[in-house]
Amino acid sequence: MKLNSLAPNARYDLEHGKPSVFEQDNDGSNLYRYNIEPEMGIPDGQTEETQVGWQCREIRVWEKPTKAVLKKSVIHSIVDESAEFDIVNSYNKHVLGVKLDTTAVDNYKEYLQFTEDLDTMLISDFSTLNE
Repeated sequence: MKLNSLAPNARYDLEHGKPSVFEQDNDGSNLYRYNIEPEMGIPDGQTEETQVGWQCREIRVWEKPTKAVLKKSVIHSIVDESAEFDIVNSYNKHVLGVKLDTTAVDNYKEYLQFTEDLDTMLISDFSTLNE
């Protein structure tokens, strides 16, 4: 569950340029895009790989896009609430000796690192709004 290794779920062509991180859609929802990177490919009739567009992860929220709203939405786009609950409970069971499971510790550390990386990314992205 590495934030920067999540597979893109949105693609944009070069004609419209690099997509913005935050965008309000016409239907009243808000889009948040992260891990925006050039998409490379070999266009028809060419032999060299070149940039053919942009790829990113994208989520849509209907609330005001605050750090808390986006954090919850990004997490639940990767891990649903029951899986998140299971990660925490398995760790607690291990720590309290209810059910020893060393993989629960590793899974919980990975989850905590994911949330830490997400916090850092969101703080950085929100700081660009004020520039």
